[in-house]
Amino acid sequence: NKQQAKRKSTIKPNPTSNSLIVPHRTRVPVMHSSISLIFVLIPVFIAGAQGQYKQRAPLNNRRHESTIRNIIQPRFTRDDPLKSGNHTSNVAVIVSSSRYWFNYRHVTNALSIYQLLKRGGISDDNIILMLADDIPCNMRNPFRGKIFSRGANGGMGDDLMEGVEIDYSGTDVTVDAFLRVLLGRNLPGEGETNGLHRRSLPKMDENTNVMVLLTGHGGDNFFKFQDGEELMSNDIASVFSQMYAMKRYKEILFISDTCQAFTMADEIKVPNVYSVGSSLKDQNSYASHSDPQVGQSVIDRYSKVIKDFVDDAVTMTSTSKTDTMSSSLDSATVAVMEHFNLHDALVRIPMTHGELGANSKVGHTDSLCSRKMNQVPLSDFFAAPLEERERQMKQRQHAASASLWMNESNFTSSEQEFVVEKECVLPEATINDSPVKEEIRDGMSVFDLKFIAATMG
Repeated sequence: NKQQAKRKSTIKPNPTSNSLIVPHRTRVPVMHSSISLIFVLIPVFIAGAQGQYKQRAPLNNRRHESTIRNIIQPRFTRDDPLKSGNHTSNVAVIVSSSRYWFNYRHVTNALSIYQLLKRGGISDDNIILMLADDIPCNMRNPFRGKIFSRGANGGMGDDLMEGVEIDYSGTDVTVDAFLRVLLGRNLPGEGETNGLHRRSLPKMDENTNVMVLLTGHGGDNFFKFQDGEELMSNDIASVFSQMYAMKRYKEILFISDTCQAFTMADEIKVPNVYSVGSSLKDQNSYASHSDPQVGQSVIDRYSKVIKDFVDDAVTMTSTSKTDTMSSSLDSATVAVMEHFNLHDALVRIPMTHGELGANSKVGHTDSLCSRKMNQVPLSDFFAAPLEERERQMKQRQHAASASLWMNESNFTSSEQEFVVEKECVLPEATINDSPVKEEIRDGMSVFDLKFIAATMG
């Protein structure tokens, strides 16, 4: 007690100071405690500011953040937005011309752009999708009926096959079929007739914006179709010239994602054709990355950066939660496309963030066009016209209103009626002289006994 009393007696107030006079080791100035409080509160404020970022979906590439904040977001408040070209319809022709499992990435290239078009409100009636090989149902695919561009994640990744309608597949994907689609020339049994393999080609006129995408293998002035035939640059020039004479387009966006891609545009001489190639002459177009669960490169670098950047821009600019894998009209995606010009989306961003390769550069030209690429919004080719989008939104609102009058249990059961299990069907095999059709269902492992028996016949 005497020792405690002695310690207390050493503490004396100092009338000229804000602190207490205490022994050296126990002096606690009031100023220092205030500073300490500030250092405690600063991380709290920082954590609160970062809370907004934690709530949104993670970006596909963190390098996109500063570019989107400095280029895309300011355009949402500009007084001079990009102006549409006043077209009345959109048509897209997407070709993946490669066969075999090791060309997995060419299918994801095509489907990545296809999914962007669907989110832009372009219907399957106006999209011709040509896939030379059924990669999702390939015998080597461990995730039956699915295909991934960002990693399989045990089969739970973003499936690009969701809601896909394929128009031409297998041996139907030919140079002749491609040219017929652009010219609107049906084979016997197709089009408006009730043939066995009926296909209705989209209507095109002088007010139609047409996007043509080629992805696969190519070289100097040629693009390969299934290793069996080649589409030449003069074929492209010829078909575009015929379309111009037939008044089948207002503007054309021609994209080639292949080695020496830009050489495919060498001979185009008609007006209003925007040409873009993922590589120049004597340059290669490279794969992006491989997925260990798939065992293949899953997408090419050029197609990847376009899809990733648009998705990241939607994530950062949307005020509500947006599903970037949706296969239907998405207003947040359209808003980004309306404020994103062709040059930035297809040339500048891939060159800046695409890591295309030390010796690969994007080629582009708009020399014969009435507008420059930096004046054309991406929505002119990747989204449906305003009137069509408004019609789709009204239909969606009407469907939502109608559902309020339905009994919840009945509505749930009616939804379930339309759920179709995805499956891959093998060609018919004969066992003991009787036809047997084997079905390989979604999610079957390559080590499954049924899978092994099916592959061995």
